[in-house]
Amino acid sequence: MVLLFLFAGCFAVFATQRRGRDTSGGSRIAFSALLILTLAATLTPQQPIGSSDYKVWLMPGQGLLFDYSAMGWLERSMYVRQQIANLLMFVPLAMTFRFAWPRFGTWGPVIMGLLLSLSIEVVQWGMAAGRVVDIDDVIVNTVGACLGALLCLAGERLAQARKAQRPVGTASHRRR
Repeated sequence: MVLLFLFAGCFAVFATQRRGRDTSGGSRIAFSALLILTLAATLTPQQPIGSSDYKVWLMPGQGLLFDYSAMGWLERSMYVRQQIANLLMFVPLAMTFRFAWPRFGTWGPVIMGLLLSLSIEVVQWGMAAGRVVDIDDVIVNTVGACLGALLCLAGERLAQARKAQRPVGTASHRRR
């Protein structure tokens, strides 16, 4: 699932970026597709809705600190993989958001990641369907959105530096 998110996000970012063209429409479609995948992955019930089978961890690290010692090796590795997947899931989402709505600047994708993650946790709590409502998910998802925004910023700066180094009138400036 994580590979699907990364592949779809990278494809969307690179496929929608063309020189001198407004590509926000393609980026918005890619963002919408990634948003649907994210919501499907995070809001699919694991128990019947309303079963009251859920946990709420509001203290950062609560799941890791309190339940980690009671977990077996397989459960621990699953917890770590889940946190890595949460981080990586929001990187392409933030990148496509940045390209779809550049007017929001570098902080726009980070704020979007925070608000989306909070919304997901609130819906999971309201569904009471076998999910864990965890503040760590909000933190990790926001860090993933921040990484996506920073990758976009780094790419933009690199592109600007490369553009500034090209002499005017070279073959790279002519239309083919």
